[in-house]
Amino acid sequence: MTAYMIDSISVTRAEVYKGAARVVISDPDTLTSFPGLLESVMNPAAPADGGTAYALVAGWTDLGPTTEDGVTIRREAELDDGIPVDQRNTNLDEGEPDKWTMECEMTLLHTDLTNFQYAWEAGTNRAYVASGTNVAQHALDLDAPASFTERMLAVIQEDPSSGMLRCFTFRQAIPQVSSETTIQKGEATGLPVTFKLKADETVSEGYGQFGKIFEEDA
Repeated sequence: MTAYMIDSISVTRAEVYKGAARVVISDPDTLTSFPGLLESVMNPAAPADGGTAYALVAGWTDLGPTTEDGVTIRREAELDDGIPVDQRNTNLDEGEPDKWTMECEMTLLHTDLTNFQYAWEAGTNRAYVASGTNVAQHALDLDAPASFTERMLAVIQEDPSSGMLRCFTFRQAIPQVSSETTIQKGEATGLPVTFKLKADETVSEGYGQFGKIFEEDA
């Protein structure tokens, strides 16, 4: 089985990229329910229909390859200081988790306007056809919106030896817009982006409030 995400070389099958990971986000108008299986995000290498290997499910948008640094997923528990009690030297419940936080960070290699739209919470990406006075072009509105667009996010990883997939899938992701892109001579322009991953409070504990990790068995 041929591994397809090991380095940053594009291959010809339906925009499948080699790289440390493949990052995809959902279209909230198309996907309204959280994935129940790996095949709800991407088909593995050997699905029942062999012609759809590595195909993304409709409603997911591919953000393209990342830099060699890959994708960093952080999970942190803020610990409770406990409740002071008179005439005792210790606190009750000290060290119990008080708040959980998660985030996902990467640098995208594709700096097209679509990726700027997602990473910077930008506005409408408009297309203009060529005419006698202008060339064909796109224009991305840079607004100051009052709220963020919430999307599902998935990070797909491949075992380089077996080709088996692992998919980190999150219910609620919003961009943390504190990003910069450096335009310089002789170096590719990357697009750093960080997504805050939120727990869905409507989901009961034990059912993946932040999301799930799907892993293909050998």
